[in-house]
Amino acid sequence: MLKEIIDLIVSFQTIIIHRHSRPDLDAIGSQVGLKKLLEHHYPDKTIYAVGDLNTMSFHARMDDIDDAVYQDALVIITDVAVAHMVSDDRYALAKARVIIDHHDNNTTIENVTYYYKDTSFNSACEMIIDFAMRFNLDMPKEAATYLYGGMVTDSGRFLYLKEPERTFLLASYVSKFEPDIKALYDYLYTESLKRKQIKNQFSSFKLTKENVAYRINSQALIQSTGEDFQSISRGMVNLMAGIQEVKIWGSFSEDVNGKYIAELRSRDIPIVDVAKKYGGGGHLHACGATLETLEDVHKVLDDLDEKVRINDKSIK
Repeated sequence: MLKEIIDLIVSFQTIIIHRHSRPDLDAIGSQVGLKKLLEHHYPDKTIYAVGDLNTMSFHARMDDIDDAVYQDALVIITDVAVAHMVSDDRYALAKARVIIDHHDNNTTIENVTYYYKDTSFNSACEMIIDFAMRFNLDMPKEAATYLYGGMVTDSGRFLYLKEPERTFLLASYVSKFEPDIKALYDYLYTESLKRKQIKNQFSSFKLTKENVAYRINSQALIQSTGEDFQSISRGMVNLMAGIQEVKIWGSFSEDVNGKYIAELRSRDIPIVDVAKKYGGGGHLHACGATLETLEDVHKVLDDLDEKVRINDKSIK
């Protein structure tokens, strides 16, 4: 299928790259990394990247384009295959669509020419790097930086690996093109004094009967911080990580529509099926869903408690 995707890319003069909304660095990295890779090898083509941005977007910039640009364009969607999760629904206006995704979901996007799905990869960025390596494609430093960034973050800093040998082979390949690892890690680990102080507001949490740690963040609290929504909903969840007695943790943040964005994490217990039960998805140990009510939040917590109980029984 990869050769067919290349042939399709070659046949289009205009390419527009999408990814999921509320992006993490794998979404941004695969989108911008692919854009820079294609611009490097096809300088005569016009290539755009579109979508929302947040504090997890590294230094990415998106393009502002008119609807008419889609008329004769190829759209490539990375790191997502579920229609309502794609940032900027104008992908439907394009002449052809390709999906590149590593999540264990079936696509709900209509009229897709090629759906390249491989759940054995830890990240969409790995899929793009593998694509480049298979066809012996070099890449500019900026592409390498974004792709390396998505690979690092979606694997939990190489902690959760499905095929370690391949992952490190791909990391070695992309390293040939000198990604700016220091700039990337400065971005990931350096924060302002203000943000450090804001974190103190989110360091407390509650525990369920089975020691599932959780926080419920009201919209009023989120707005009072002056931070963007995702820097709270996703950016604060791992303040509950690293506690010996806590095997699963999650944050539930109220958005402007009164819905609750669930960010679920675990150390060893697979929890993605809980996210899928509520219309979400993601990775085995890091996933999420959009919940309609506070009652749904407590239903999710009950399901996570059951996950812990089943796990504890299996190891006795």
